[in-house]
Amino acid sequence: MDKDGSRGLTELGARIDAAKKARGPAPSRRRGSLAGAELAWRMVIDLVAGVGIGFGMGYWLDTQFGSMPLFLILFVMLGLAAGVRVMLRTARGYERKLAETAAADDDAPERR
Repeated sequence: MDKDGSRGLTELGARIDAAKKARGPAPSRRRGSLAGAELAWRMVIDLVAGVGIGFGMGYWLDTQFGSMPLFLILFVMLGLAAGVRVMLRTARGYERKLAETAAADDDAPERR
């Protein structure tokens, strides 16, 4: 490039940097209602996966031992309990994350 072209690019870069500084820091992005939908789907999937895995294990054990409904019912109940436990752990983690975000927002100075 010639000297005029590189000088033009340098000036353009300086103008872009000045505009970024004038604008200030980027606002923090808050996730709206979509975060709640993602959390709900995650919880549903956790529950269904627990029940499905319990069903599969119980059915397999019943076919191996010839005791058709015994292990199936037992492992479906255990899978349901495991799914609910994972759902509760997910909800507590999300609640903790919201509390930390709220505390950080309260500590941050107000933007004007």
